[in-house]
Amino acid sequence: MRSNKSLCLLSDMLLVNKFKSKKWADIMRSSAVFLLSVFFVMFLFITQTTLSNLLWLYQIGMPVDWGMVFSAMCSDLIGMNFSGVFPIVVILFSVLLVAFLVARILLIWIAIDKEYFYAFAGAVGILVLVSFLPTFFYDLELVAGARSVYGKLYLTMTGALGGYVFGINLEG
Repeated sequence: MRSNKSLCLLSDMLLVNKFKSKKWADIMRSSAVFLLSVFFVMFLFITQTTLSNLLWLYQIGMPVDWGMVFSAMCSDLIGMNFSGVFPIVVILFSVLLVAFLVARILLIWIAIDKEYFYAFAGAVGILVLVSFLPTFFYDLELVAGARSVYGKLYLTMTGALGGYVFGINLEG
């Protein structure tokens, strides 16, 4: 009888450890997918900002060639993430984290495909960011790509695309 009880206890411990490792694997996968989505949105965000600045320079008669485009893209990808008070990747990480957490909570009660709802959440998060960021900085538009309505629309679509990428790569 005692050996039977020990065997049940051992099997329960193994099941608990197996459950924990599965849960841990799911958390790690979700975290990796989230970081991939953040870096994807960050790349599109910085690319649009750099290209809008270069387009403005071209429109005022400055010489802009492909070498300058490539150099500016590389410089901005590094500079906007590793210098400054608030690196753009940290801002996007925070915005998308809040948006996706709210979406996850709402998905408990709303029956909708998760990839579309995460896309909606990403779009809303980025739209809120580009719409209200100037409010906190004395009406200065800090993101050059968000100075026009089309820029805000493009950046909102990058948030939606990032949310969609996040949603289709989640399990369950």
